Parts: sequence; C-alpha cells; structure tokens
Amino acid sequence: MTSSRGRGSEVRLVALFLLALTGPGLALDLSQCRRITTPSYGGEARHQAMAGDWASWIEWWSQEGVYTDLKVADCGDHRLMTARLREENIKDRRFDRRRAGMEAFETYAGRAAAFYDLDDLSAAMDRVAEDSRVEPMLREACACAALHPDLRGGLDAFALE
Repeated sequence: MTSSRGRGSEVRLVALFLLALTGPGLALDLSQCRRITTPSYGGEARHQAMAGDWASWIEWWSQEGVYTDLKVADCGDHRLMTARLREENIKDRRFDRRRAGMEAFETYAGRAAAFYDLDDLSAAMDRVAEDSRVEPMLREACACAALHPDLRGGLDAFALE
C-alpha cells in the first residue's frame, strides 16, 4: 500500500515528466537547424527568420559535384521557393552566383512583409540564379518547426535525425 506522502511524490514526478515533454525546454531552436543532412556531403546552414511567417536557409551538397541552393519557406502557406546559386559537376553547366543571388535576396527580404510573395521572389531570383521554382512543402521544414511550430497544419512534423 502506498502512503499519501509517497503518492504525492509520484504525482509530482509524473507532472514534472509531462512538463518536460511539453514545455519550451524541448522546443526546437533555430540554431539546431544548421546541420549535416548527409554525412560529410550535404547539409543546411544560415537559417534565419524573415518578416511574417517566412524563413530562409541555404542547402549545400559537395559529393562528386557541388551545389548551393537558397531556400525560402512561407511556413503559413506551406510553400517553398528554391533557387540554385551555385553548381559544378551536377549538370553540363558551371556557375557561381552566390554573391549576386544573396544581394537580390537581401534586397527582396528588406521589403515589408505585406509585399512578400514567393512567386514574385522566384521571378526576382530567376534573374540572377538558375532553376528558381516554388513548390508545395511536402513536410515541415526545420526553420518552420523552430520559428512557427503552430503553423504546421497537416504537414508531417519535422524531427531532427
């Protein structure tokens, strides 16, 4: 038989455990999004919050070819813009437009959030980058999980692996 004193300790322990599971201590931090996604060959970096529900980051790859993509997510609308800023030995082309691409992106990002539109951004990036496109997000992006977890909606939740 459990004493009332022992039972109170059990209840407190369970309450602390549940708080740890749901509390802000386990919330994903944006700095955790900077990671290698494919051991030593590819990853994500430079995640940042933008105005509104937007987030951006760089995806890179360096195995038997190199590429750098700018990714911009509208976390609320579950859409993702991708623009290739650098490529070498992936297709029959070679270019490095990282500087021009980031300058164009930073100019766009300086707008008020009311003027943000992924299709408009994609068109602006297409002038300085390659393969710029807007697609639906198929799963929650790390930056969206860190910055706007309440906007996940029906997307599969992001999980660090």
